[in-house]
This record gives sequence, C-alpha cells and structure tokens, in this order.
Amino acid sequence: MTGPLIRQRILIALLCFLVPLSAQAFSVKGQVVDQHGRAVEGALVFCAQDREARKTVSAADGAYHFDGISVRMMALVAWKPGYALGGQTSLPLGDMELNLILPAPGDVLIRVINNNFLSVAGARITSMMVNDLFHVPVDELVEAGFPLLRSDDKGLLDLSCVPAGGYVKLTLAHHHYADSSIAYLPVDTRRRDLVLYEGVRLRGRITVEGEAVPRARISLFQQGVEEQKVFAEAFSDPEGYYHLRAPEDSYLLVAHHREYAAPQPQQVLLRSGEESVTADIALTRAHVIGGTILQPDNKPCPGARVLFRVDDTVFEEAISDSTGAFELRIGRADGIIRVVPPPGFMTEILADIPVQLGETRQTTLPPIKLKALPVVRGKALFPEGIPAEKLYLHSLDLPAPIHMITREDGSFEIHFFYQPEQKNIFFRLEHPFRFLRRDFAVVLDQPSEIEVLLESFEPDLERRPAETGRNDMEALLGKEAPPIVCADWFNSQPLSLEKLKGKVVVLTFWGGFDNSIFAMNRLREMQSAWELYKDQEDVMLIGIHDASNEADEIAEYIRSCGLTFPVGKDDDPFVSFVNYGINYIPQTVIIDKQSTVHYTQVEGRLFELIKALRRRP
Repeated sequence: MTGPLIRQRILIALLCFLVPLSAQAFSVKGQVVDQHGRAVEGALVFCAQDREARKTVSAADGAYHFDGISVRMMALVAWKPGYALGGQTSLPLGDMELNLILPAPGDVLIRVINNNFLSVAGARITSMMVNDLFHVPVDELVEAGFPLLRSDDKGLLDLSCVPAGGYVKLTLAHHHYADSSIAYLPVDTRRRDLVLYEGVRLRGRITVEGEAVPRARISLFQQGVEEQKVFAEAFSDPEGYYHLRAPEDSYLLVAHHREYAAPQPQQVLLRSGEESVTADIALTRAHVIGGTILQPDNKPCPGARVLFRVDDTVFEEAISDSTGAFELRIGRADGIIRVVPPPGFMTEILADIPVQLGETRQTTLPPIKLKALPVVRGKALFPEGIPAEKLYLHSLDLPAPIHMITREDGSFEIHFFYQPEQKNIFFRLEHPFRFLRRDFAVVLDQPSEIEVLLESFEPDLERRPAETGRNDMEALLGKEAPPIVCADWFNSQPLSLEKLKGKVVVLTFWGGFDNSIFAMNRLREMQSAWELYKDQEDVMLIGIHDASNEADEIAEYIRSCGLTFPVGKDDDPFVSFVNYGINYIPQTVIIDKQSTVHYTQVEGRLFELIKALRRRP
C-alpha cells in the first residue's frame, strides 16, 4: 500500500469528528435503564461531539435529553456508581431516541509499569472502547464530570465501571511516557500489567497567518501501516503550543481546527536519544464548498461522505445531514471533490468532481444525484456448456476484495456495498479441483446477466524469489517442514505435521492485531479454501497465530473475522514463528504430502498450487 493511500485512510478516519457541516441541529433523548429494563435515576449522562462534552442527569423515570446535536460522530455515555457504563456511538442524521443500558459491573485491576518494571503513578486512561459497542472519550468527559481513571502511587488502577464478562480496548497516557494502546483487555479477576515506554517528545506551535490557534487538534499516525489508528493526540494551548510523546518511528502529523483548513500531512521522524523534535503547523483560511446529495427519488440523502483531495491525499471530509446538505472547508483553490455514497448507492454521473475556485471563497455545487448499486448476477459453465459446480469467486482489483463461493449449480450474485473508484471491475472464477478458471469484467454502470465459460489453464508452479520487505524463506524450500508447536487450539483438536503426512498442508502465520487489507484478504482466501476443501481427506488448512496474545483475545479475533478453519496459538517464545523464520505477517507456507516445504510465495495462485500438489503422488 502506497503512502498517499495510507494518508487517505488515516484522514478519513479522523476528519469525520472535526469537519464543520450545515447549521442544522437535532435532539437526542431516551431512558437510562438497568439490565432488567428498570429506570435508573440519577445517572450521569454525557454527550461528546467534536471533542467537547456536555452532561445531564437522568430523571426519576430514567429520562435524559440533549439539544443542539450536529451531524458529527456522537458518543453517549451513562455512568452511575454500582453499575457498569452504558453507551451508544452513532452518527446523528436527525432527531434520535436512544435508550442506554447499565449492565452489572465487572472489575479489571491494572498495574501500570515502565520498561524497567517500576510502577508508574499518575497514568490515566484517555479513551476506551467497550465490547466494541461504544466509545468512551474519557479525556473529554472528565472535563464535564466523568471520574478520572488514573493509577495510584503503586501504579494500580481499579477499573470497576466496565461490564462483567466483556472486554475493553483502551489508551493509557502519562506526561513522561508515550501513549500506549491496549487492543484487548478481558474483564476478569486477573491483574494485568500494562507497560509504558518513554518515547520521544514532539512539540510545536499551531498558527494561522502568524497568529496562535488554540484548541487545534494534533494527531500523530504511524506511517506505512494500513488503517493505522492514532498513536497520540494533543490540543494546542491558548498560545498555540502543543506537545506529546510517541515511540521512536516515522509518523504523519495532522492538525485540524473547525474554523480553518488543514495543510498536507507532515512527515516527522522521532529518533531515540533525541530530547525533542519540533514540528510547527500553519493552518490556512478556508474556501467553503457546499452542496446537496439526493437519493434516486430526489429525496435528501443523509450520511453520504464528501471528500476533498489532491492526488491521493484527503484534506477534508464532510457528511451530508438529514437535508442532504454538506459543507467543506478547504485550504486550496483546486482539487477533486469525491462523493462516497452510503452503502447500496453510487453516483449517477461523476463520483469525482474537479474544482477550481480561484479567488472565490464560497461556492455551492449543483445537486449530486445517486442511484442504486447494481446486483451482478451470473452463472459459470464448464467448457462443454453445462452448468458448473461450487466455485471460488473473487475480485482482482478492488481495494477491499470480494471473496465468495458460488451456488451448487455455479450461479452467483455479486452485491456491492460501496461504490468502487473504477467502473470496470475484474473478477476470477476458479474450479477448486480442476485446472479451469475464467477472468471476466463487470461494468458497474451497465450491469447485465453474465455467463462465464470456464477455460483450462496452465498453473503457475514456479518457485518465486522472496519479495522485498517480506520473509526470505528460500532456505526452507525442498526441506522437511519444521514442526509447529501450539499452546492452544481453536476450531480443532491439537494438530501436528507428523500426523498430517499424506495431506497438502497450508499454513498461514498471522496476528489478529493486523487488520490491514492484505491480511484480511489472506484470511478470507483461507476461509474460502477451507469451505471448499474441508471435506477432502488430503488437504488441511491451518492458521498459526503469534504468541503475544492471550487465548481469549485470539478467540475474539477468530470470531470477529468469521474463521472456522483450525487455528493454533504459537507456543512461547514464538516457537513456530522462529522455526519458520517469520518476521512479517501474514505469511503462507504450502507443505506437500511428504511434509516438504514446497511454496512460500502464493500471492494470486493459492488454489492452483493446492490443486497441483494434490495431484502429486
């Protein structure tokens, strides 16, 4: 994935919290209830938008109410001693009624330490995600009266406001250490040690035309990792100054303010040993572009994303409100407006709209009309023209690939849930047992019933050299496969390569923390292969998860990814990973029936390699 596209995804994730939209305001109301549906009186209810929080108190019947809600991501959080937190995170597009449920509380005891195993007092939780259901922006809520979640003099932090039996994700911060993100923390009775590292200090000043900009939001993203989350954030003080800490690495630095336009993301390199790094950011006066998004029936379309980009870098984003209106504040006079419709829709004419504003500071675009995304239906036929069987169908050029299995008679329906950037999309149908396949194109704005006649092909069985930046496993090729040693197994009884001799074995080394498109694509390809080969006696597909996570964390990753093939948790200290020399994931290895490592470069040809090795005696 190239740098500009990484920046595009980073900014999309960030900007929906920050962009100014239309002035229309809504209300949100509801009840706070316990897990049995009984009203909870006296609960503190917080509403956070755009890094600002408000508070109210639930009435005797549990009722709460907020006015002045805008079209920005909204975090609702309810809290009362003796209960666990309840909440909702949503994008309000009109008046809403949301009930908040306070379940029974659990208990998580955390000890915060540094890399010298010394207790760290004063570490605070800045944000939490509870059960992947709702976000708790602790830093903003504290200013409105939410309890401060901070470690004591012994480094202990008793998190007793989370639902029993659930899990949380959280970010820890401390003024002497870099922020630390915890991807999964189960709510149970075990004490968990969380480590903070010193990191490098980054500081600077935010200005516009030389004047200080207070309350600008500064975000630091890691560069070069797909869909990377924010590593650290800060706000500028009344004089425009900010500071934060992050581990040694290369990052992208972004600053935003609701009244000004953001500049291009700035690259910063933090090196250990440096006392601090300075990065000043100059915001600019904004050009304002407004418009309206309409559904096919000419009714307003809420929830459409509208991006302003130059090349592949997204500078601003807005979301259409309940009237279909949007507003962008941009810092350049020329670029591309891209409309990203809600799921199920595509633009009727242009998804990309060139703009050249010159000296114009404010303009309104003509209405942008949408139409429904097509459902592409088709059927696969054998070369002799008779209907095919269950086949593997996948896209070849979508950034978020489609993987599916056709019906028993080879028929299929391709549903698009988002509008691709290109109009012509290429797919491949492949037979799981025979060397038959066919590539075909779908024209998105001219859909039609497709008949795909499979053709025979010669498989690509060459051993490819290692790719730059990937694992070099040349020394393993042609040798007996090293053993896999796993501490825990999921979806299976314990497996060993010794017992799997006589089968073609496909091993994929992975980690649930890696949610890049490349990783998700490999897991879905493995899942598709499992669905087609699980009843065959001479094929086995296995995932080997790294040893850095607890078993319950890995079980959650497996559940969230929808994996049903066997997965083993590598034994400490990364025994299987070391045996195979795995430094980068995901990595797939194909082992033949004689337990010999045969292929380690499988991109684009997994099925044909499996078929070829199955045919070998």
